[in-house]
Amino acid sequence: MNKEIAECAGLWLAEGDNKTRSEITFTNNCFDLVLFFHKTMKNIFGDIKPRIYAYSKRNKQVMDLDNIRFRYYTDKRANRTYYIYRIASVSLVKKWKRIVESMFKNERMYQHFLRGFFAGEGNIKTGSHCNRTIRIAQKQQIKIIDMILNYFEIKYTFSKRGRSYVIVNRTNWDRLAKIKIADLHPDKKKKFWKVYSDFKEYHYSHNFIKDNIMNYLNRPKNVRELSVIFGRTLARIQDILIPMKKRGKVINFRVRNVDYWIKTSSNLVVISSVKKRYLDILNKPMTTKQLSDVMNVCWKSSNNRMNELRKLGLVEKDCYLWMKVPINKEVFVI
Repeated sequence: MNKEIAECAGLWLAEGDNKTRSEITFTNNCFDLVLFFHKTMKNIFGDIKPRIYAYSKRNKQVMDLDNIRFRYYTDKRANRTYYIYRIASVSLVKKWKRIVESMFKNERMYQHFLRGFFAGEGNIKTGSHCNRTIRIAQKQQIKIIDMILNYFEIKYTFSKRGRSYVIVNRTNWDRLAKIKIADLHPDKKKKFWKVYSDFKEYHYSHNFIKDNIMNYLNRPKNVRELSVIFGRTLARIQDILIPMKKRGKVINFRVRNVDYWIKTSSNLVVISSVKKRYLDILNKPMTTKQLSDVMNVCWKSSNNRMNELRKLGLVEKDCYLWMKVPINKEVFVI
């Protein structure tokens, strides 16, 4: 029950009246959340006798639930029906507040508490230029919300004019997605994951990839692997590597029609497993015909492979005989 209690504590602090001493009150326009709050209260306190007040433009009626007394009112300002859930009991209010305070002290409950608070006061804003903003409405900053956001390393600002916490940036969205901040409220959950799925790439600072790509090139990497690491297109990674190659910082080796890139200072030669087999059998000088017989391929194929190895400085040819060349570089087989 701790998870559900923490979520309801967040709901109550966001949408409830936490000042009164005579009743536990929770307000929301999502009846599923009202039902969730009621079931949790019932599991905690047992036999309770709450009331639900429903406000709508047309005095909309809903089915009675669990012997709860419903009262219906008209509110012409209500775009959606909203509900006020009340449990009148001084003793239960005291117990409930003690439970909520215990949630504040338990870091394991932070994500559940924040999920409940967001279900009550959170919203997702989108706009032009791929603007994606998460807001948590509040008249002023709340210490517990500050603590939780800092705990999850979520960077935020508080807008006094907008009366809300403002959270942007892909990294923050990732962290909030990890704790499923919007999953308690069905409508907000749907919108959150739709907006989150529209993110195409991380926004790095200027020259971030150029400054960090060398850290990944101590061992051979192809462009596709680097594009996954940095979340960029193949063309974008190539646009970075080619100028670096011209400056002599990186070098590429072509293996099975795929370019593998490493730092020039890595002192590696990258070859395929087929070329490695040629080197293994070349324990003594051999002709192209002898190599092709051992490899069971045509003469032309063996000649092409040996010429490729010669370009890499691994073999040389003298009087029709191929022989290995001692090198000080490590041969890396892919």
